[in-house]
Amino acid sequence: MKIKILIMAVFLLILGVWGGAVGQEDGVEASRMDTSAFETTRRPAAVFDHDEHNEKAGLEDCAVCHHVWEKGKIVEDQSSEDSPCSECHGVTPGPENSLALANAYHTQCRTCHIDAGKGPLLCGQCHKNN
Repeated sequence: MKIKILIMAVFLLILGVWGGAVGQEDGVEASRMDTSAFETTRRPAAVFDHDEHNEKAGLEDCAVCHHVWEKGKIVEDQSSEDSPCSECHGVTPGPENSLALANAYHTQCRTCHIDAGKGPLLCGQCHKNN
């Protein structure tokens, strides 16, 4: 009986250590994009490590991703990094912005990845289950 308890304890310990590592790469826990604006999602939120991404991509200007639009044009030298994307992009298109939130995320990220010739393009490369 003691052997079974010992085996079970070791198994649970291993499972706990492995379970704690889910969603991590190289000891760094990846975060997920904020999808709280959506009632439901078809896939898990995209896994995204902001600092690692910017370092790999050589991005220093926040406005490259966190843009500000007025009258159909990007406003130079202004950034929206302190605001959630959903502040401007609704879950569905609206009169203020014709690009819905999911499309805004996908267009922003995929266009940059295509232009740079690197980075994930397929759904499962960003939307990971663990």
